[in-house]
Amino acid sequence: MPTISVTSRSKQLGIIFSASLAGFMVLLDNNIINISLPEIASFFNISTTSVIQIVVIYLLMLTSTLIIFGKLADNIGIKPIFISGFVVFTVSSLLCGLSPSFFLLLAARLFQALGGSMLFATAISLITRFIPADRRGWAFGIFSPVTSLGLLIGNPLGGLITGMLNWHWIFLVNVPVGILAILFAIKTIPSDITRRPDRPAAKSFDYLGSLLSFTGVALLVFFISRGRSIGWNSPWTIGGFILSAALILSFILWERRSKDPILDLFIFRDRNFSFAILASLAGFGLMAGSNVLLPFYLINGLKIDVSHAGFIMMTFPVVFSMISPVTGRLSDRVLKVHLTVIGMALAALTCIAFSFLLPLLHLGILFAYMVLLGISYALFITPNNNLVMSLAKEDKQSISSSVFKLATNMGQMLGLIIMQLIFTMNLPQTHGKGGFALKSASVSEMISGFSWAFIAGAAMCLTAVFFSLFIREDKEKIKEFSERSILG
Repeated sequence: MPTISVTSRSKQLGIIFSASLAGFMVLLDNNIINISLPEIASFFNISTTSVIQIVVIYLLMLTSTLIIFGKLADNIGIKPIFISGFVVFTVSSLLCGLSPSFFLLLAARLFQALGGSMLFATAISLITRFIPADRRGWAFGIFSPVTSLGLLIGNPLGGLITGMLNWHWIFLVNVPVGILAILFAIKTIPSDITRRPDRPAAKSFDYLGSLLSFTGVALLVFFISRGRSIGWNSPWTIGGFILSAALILSFILWERRSKDPILDLFIFRDRNFSFAILASLAGFGLMAGSNVLLPFYLINGLKIDVSHAGFIMMTFPVVFSMISPVTGRLSDRVLKVHLTVIGMALAALTCIAFSFLLPLLHLGILFAYMVLLGISYALFITPNNNLVMSLAKEDKQSISSSVFKLATNMGQMLGLIIMQLIFTMNLPQTHGKGGFALKSASVSEMISGFSWAFIAGAAMCLTAVFFSLFIREDKEKIKEFSERSILG
């Protein structure tokens, strides 16, 4: 599937805007609901344990179907899957907002996640499919910060909408935006139908591989996300991980013998692509773990008010959004792997320094940490998006994008779990499964937990550096892109 280069700058911006809006909406709806969970629980008269399933089912379905939709996009074209994703996402958002029962809300949320997975699986490959190779860094420099706004404004926007209206509107606001996005995408995105007449997609689709992939990843995501509440030593958790591993192994063995596999394992024979995926898996862990632990440090360590803590936490995404366009454009002119290595090395050094300075309990130190972390991830994420997709085979762009997003999602979940576990090891344990008593912990216990957690975060970043060192880019192509960029 050769790249269809769009030369018009206005059309390029339209494609980037469509892809960025898709990523933004998917991440926004993963976060905007969190602050409204208590009101939803009260509205339906259900427990906290029950209402949290709204979050779990979205994450589970979003992650476990990425590979399936990536394969479909490679088979029948990116545009139809992308637009269908917006349609499903928009209609299911309407159903979520109008749901008269919690069961129907869960069902609608499941379909919303399916639409989100279709968008997530194709958003990045839209850029690599239609944007010329020498301008992809510039494109990702726009895509990454816009998409990250979904993480930035999710909780504040959810609180604002719920406070001024009610929880129904956190879903209903998607409807007019989704309709406009569908119409814009239909007009802006070029056609890229790739189905071959001699091999209809319906007959060649790998149904067994899809089932094994879905169930294996879904179980893995579920027990990673719920392991703490169920109990990591619980027979259910241990058995779930064993069953997940067995299903994933069966999936790999089946894909090796399938005539038209849903995941062509041949893409991993490219050493550069494989190491780039591993670097992504390791590199995203610190970001997720840090975002969850820092509010505890702000509120329980520095005694900052919750409302002020929210504004302080915006430092990282604001810095990231400001620097990303610069690093994105730079990744078109220099070796992308150099930028990712510098970014992860800086993040590791920042973490190590922060862990040693934590006992000082100084807001200025925390602010400096978040600024440096924002710069680090601007050096890593945007060039890394460009790097991974530049290494992907032209006829495997969508499935490669899906594998990439699956790796980043799993990396964030694993990083969050690892840093949380290390943090709580030094805290007094409660009688509940996996619980810990932060309020009863001494300052030294709390600081020790934070310090070791951020040391672990530094180790993840150094692991990303290690994997990145094995990646080899085409220097002549980078030189050609750089000269073309200067002349253009």
